[in-house]
Amino acid sequence: MSDSVEADGPCRFILEGARGAHANLAMEEALLRENRGMILRVWTNERSVVVGRAQLPRYETDLDYCAAAGIPVVRRITAGGTVYHGPGNVNWSLFVGRRFSSGTVKYVWGVTELFGMAAELVNRASARCGVETWLEEPNRIVSGGGKVSGMAGYIAKDGVLCHGTFLLTADLEEAKRLTEPAKVRLERRYVRSRPMKMANTGIELSSFIASLREAAAGKTGRELETDTPNERERNAAESLLEKYRSPDWNLGDPFEG
Repeated sequence: MSDSVEADGPCRFILEGARGAHANLAMEEALLRENRGMILRVWTNERSVVVGRAQLPRYETDLDYCAAAGIPVVRRITAGGTVYHGPGNVNWSLFVGRRFSSGTVKYVWGVTELFGMAAELVNRASARCGVETWLEEPNRIVSGGGKVSGMAGYIAKDGVLCHGTFLLTADLEEAKRLTEPAKVRLERRYVRSRPMKMANTGIELSSFIASLREAAAGKTGRELETDTPNERERNAAESLLEKYRSPDWNLGDPFEG
């Protein structure tokens, strides 16, 4: 193997990789920890509410409604606001290892650069499907109708993660209800969600998946290998499941404990 290939690492495409909101968020952290190349992951979730790492969930969604409806509320490792997962929405994740650099996809030190790099892939994929979208800084992808994707990122020593939602044909009223923050003032250290008009793209799921994969191949200049999480990644995700099922992690104060 040449030095350049060793430095680049593998380009992998993972479709799904876990089942259920808690397992999916555990897998996100596991892949961030274990990845040394590039991974494009596309995945779907049950109807659920995913809150940012520095949020107080009781002020970002209706916990009583979620409990009565059996809707999981799960905290992710990345910052940002609360988002809706469920039917009509697909999630995408871009993982880039510290030593990876191929085409325009590489490890970056700043969140602005990270959001820009990921948004390029999503916007190119959307355009391939006939829908124009663009990045509205810092972390929203919008169309003429409104917000279609919210992004969040994490920059670690050995790799970066940028992931987001993408609205296809979701129930926007339900999405709004589940992500409407309470109108109360909190300390500045707690991140608040910022309501914005949402819009569906109307793109078919299979078309978006294929187009996003093609966009990633074009930006890296390499074909993506169809793959599944390996044993090391599955073990890491399994070890994180207890955390992601814990009410303390999901519903507690992120600055306590």
